[in-house]
Amino acid sequence: MAPGGALDRLADHLRDRPGVAGVALYRGVAAGSGGDVLAVDLTNDAALGVLAHLDRTGLLEAGSVTVSEPSVVVSAGEARPLEEEGNEAAWEEMGSLMRRESNLSANYLLLMGLAGAIAAVGMVTDTLHVVVGAMLVAPGFAPLLRIAFSLLGPRRDTWAGVKSAGVGYLALALGAALGMAVALALHGNTAADLPRLHWVGYWSRVEATGVVTSLLAGIAGGVVTSSRQTVFATGVMVALALVPGMALVGMGLGSGNPGVALGGLARWAVEALCVLTGGGATLAAKRWLLHRR
Repeated sequence: MAPGGALDRLADHLRDRPGVAGVALYRGVAAGSGGDVLAVDLTNDAALGVLAHLDRTGLLEAGSVTVSEPSVVVSAGEARPLEEEGNEAAWEEMGSLMRRESNLSANYLLLMGLAGAIAAVGMVTDTLHVVVGAMLVAPGFAPLLRIAFSLLGPRRDTWAGVKSAGVGYLALALGAALGMAVALALHGNTAADLPRLHWVGYWSRVEATGVVTSLLAGIAGGVVTSSRQTVFATGVMVALALVPGMALVGMGLGSGNPGVALGGLARWAVEALCVLTGGGATLAAKRWLLHRR
């Protein structure tokens, strides 16, 4: 929706543009204002160019722009461009995906807390698949990548990303402390046994191979997010040690083992930095190459 004859000019500009499957202009249908509405069916790649055009002409600020994705295209004819499109998300879509997965909500905090508890049980019992399960449960990648995304603009809500990551991982550490207490009571271990457990030692160390793996995972996470395939972010979390690292912080503080807590915090900090640099570099490259506006 846009004022005056801007939509007429925009419709004429878009009709013969590559990747545009259909253009429809609806007169006087906007609720309240009675303004016109322009609906455009186009590929993801074409959408990047159209959004850049809207930015250059000032329509992104002067009008109301909504981006949505159809689940399926049934009609024939001009649907072919849509059937052969890529999956690159618009810049605003990336931000929306990350906000949806990391905004502070009861579900987000509950999942982070449960992931911490599950990870603690897995490390107390030296059961690897349980810790991996905790990595799959935690929505812990999006809040960190959101920080890097916000620094690239144009809407700089860096504090929202920092707050989501900080509160979310605090909930994970608290959940880990509670899960550890239950696991120790049921499994027969004591707090003094924690530093000697295999997976506790593994995830409280920083090694060069782990840093390289985490950097690659951060890059992969940036690609996953920019291609709307957020379901694969769970795979990225398995390659990272964000969950067990922060779980060890809660476990170390809750059991009186400051060495375990410091080791876990160091590992988590390195992992978070890998996400910010690897994922941030991926988004920065895409911003420069594909989202020039």
